[in-house]
Amino acid sequence: MKNRIGWTTCPSIGGKYAVAELLDGSVVGNGLITFATKAQAQEFIDSGEADELGARGSVQKSRE
Repeated sequence: MKNRIGWTTCPSIGGKYAVAELLDGSVVGNGLITFATKAQAQEFIDSGEADELGARGSVQKSRE
């Protein structure tokens, strides 16, 4: 099992962007939440909200 080392953004279904786990070896893990734009997804990571939500083990959601 690989360890989460951070968060990344990646393209998602329907032209949206997901915030996903960044694992050891630069592997992208599970998506946490999706946003309409890459900038919104990056802002979510930068604000620390990804760490907070990821720590709770929350189910994937979408923000538009």
